[in-house]
Amino acid sequence: MPCARCRRYDMAALFSLEALDAAEGDALILHYGDSAAPRHLLIDGGPRATWQRTLRPRLAQIGERLGELPLELRHILVTHLDGDHIGGVLALAESLGAEDCPAQCDRFWLNTFDASLLDHLPAPAQAALASLDGHARPASLQALEASVRQGQGLLEQIARLQAAINGGVTSLVAEGGATMLPLDLGVLDVQLVCPNLAHLRKLAIEWERKTVQDAAATAAYVDRSVFNLSSLVLVVTARGPRGRRARMLLTGDARGDHILAGLEEAGFLDENGQVFFDLLKVPHHGSDRNLAPEFFHRVQARHYVISADGRHDNPASETLVWIADGARRRGWRVWLTNRSNPLRPALAANIAAAVAAAPQLKTRLRTRGRDQTGVMIDLLAAVDY
Repeated sequence: MPCARCRRYDMAALFSLEALDAAEGDALILHYGDSAAPRHLLIDGGPRATWQRTLRPRLAQIGERLGELPLELRHILVTHLDGDHIGGVLALAESLGAEDCPAQCDRFWLNTFDASLLDHLPAPAQAALASLDGHARPASLQALEASVRQGQGLLEQIARLQAAINGGVTSLVAEGGATMLPLDLGVLDVQLVCPNLAHLRKLAIEWERKTVQDAAATAAYVDRSVFNLSSLVLVVTARGPRGRRARMLLTGDARGDHILAGLEEAGFLDENGQVFFDLLKVPHHGSDRNLAPEFFHRVQARHYVISADGRHDNPASETLVWIADGARRRGWRVWLTNRSNPLRPALAANIAAAVAAAPQLKTRLRTRGRDQTGVMIDLLAAVDY
């Protein structure tokens, strides 16, 4: 590895996504800037155990190799209040300020939209939900409420640290196309395409048109809608040397049709309704329940990244086949944080089934080594720390 002094005379633009092994969740480190002074931001932190198992050791390793402990994370973003995304961030926040914490950060982006979504529904829908007792509420709504409590815990930690949140914005919702997030990243642009205010309005209109509007039907409808609408979907663009540009689409757990609608409203789709990104973080850990074959024909990439460990049957074999069928660029790759899991045999079985159905996947799959905490995808210069 080049010494710190040598770096100053051999600068190269960085734009890399590191997907850590976060079990069934997401924990992404975005590396950017240049090799002489690399910068980092964190997007999600996986379930709570990810902090001690992979996130903390990796942040310590980066800091030690760069001679910067604690390592500065310019921003921490939470795509939505789901335990396999926010748990590790909450554990990190609880450690910030401690003498042995390998990281520091004073800028957080947390979508409180999850907690306030019900306020956007029509008054009759809110009344119907309010009439339900705890036993009648769908399991997913109860899980959402538990995740919201984790979100409240994170807000408490942010207050303890006297850190900034959302750049002063209450919640993150794109209005009238993509919203540029004021992250002050210099060489990067970060645009928010989902959640989208138009989607919220459509949700309210569709509910009003429903012929059955009893409490149970309302609960089931909102149950399906909350998670689909809540994830932040970000387009991150790097401006490299000599006018070179690279783009990532980071999707959280958003639903494919909502991502397409957001991209269209933000003006990213061409006249054929398609778009290309250098990297696509595949939504919802490769679940086929959020996606359809059309998505991968319209959203194409050179690098497809899936963070999953077989839980909930993710990644689905169908999703891997859809990627293979839709990919058109030369040299495309699918990056997996896990390829086998003795506790979840469905992982290896799904991958084997996908390779059997789409043999081209055999040479396209990439996964982390046994001694690695994750996979690193370099879009400009290679990260060497």
